[in-house]
Amino acid sequence: MADLGGIMEQIQEETILALLIDKPAEGIRILTAQYGGLVYSITWRRLQGCLRKEDIEECVSDIFFELYRCRDKIDLSKGSLKTFLLTIAERQAIKYYERKTDKFDKISLQEQLEKGEEPLSDHNVEQQTIQKEESRLLIEAIKGLGEPTASIVIQKYYYGMTAKEIGQRAGLSKNAVEKRLKRGLEKLKTVLQSEHDQLT
Repeated sequence: MADLGGIMEQIQEETILALLIDKPAEGIRILTAQYGGLVYSITWRRLQGCLRKEDIEECVSDIFFELYRCRDKIDLSKGSLKTFLLTIAERQAIKYYERKTDKFDKISLQEQLEKGEEPLSDHNVEQQTIQKEESRLLIEAIKGLGEPTASIVIQKYYYGMTAKEIGQRAGLSKNAVEKRLKRGLEKLKTVLQSEHDQLT
C-alpha cells in the first residue's frame, strides 16, 4: 500500500509547481511558507561567520528566485521539489561564499593600512593565492562528478550531513549514498592529483 503521507506531499508539490507556472506570486508564497525555514537554516549553517545576516537573507531570496526561474525545467518524476530546492540552495551558498572570498582577496594594500592591519607579506600572498586556486580546483572537480554525486559530496562535506540524511532527501538508500561517496572521492583524488601534478 502506498504511503499516504508521500502521496499527499507529491500532490502538494505538483500543486506548487503548477502555481509557479500559472500564478507565480501565489506559488512563491506557498513555496516559501513550506520550505523557507529549512532553506534559511541550511544557508545560515553554511555561511554564518563569513557573511552578514543581510547577505544570507539575500542568498535565501536568490535561491527561491532561481527555482522559480527554472520552474519549466523541473521534472518531478526525477526528484521532489524539495530536493531540487535544496540542491539549488547548496549551489547558491557556494556561489555566495566564493563571492565573499573574492571580495576579501581584492582588498587593497591602502585599505589594509587604513584599517591598521599589517600588510600581507610576499609569502602570505603566495600562500593565499595557492589556497584560493586549490579551493577553485576542488569546487570545479566536485561539479565535474555530475548529479547526484556532486550534491551528495557537498551535503556530506560542506554541511556535515550523514549518509542516512542525504539518502532521505535524495530518495536513495544509505548504502547507495555511501557507495556514491566512495566512488566520488576516488574520482576527486585522481582529478586533484592530476591538477596538482600540472601545477608543480
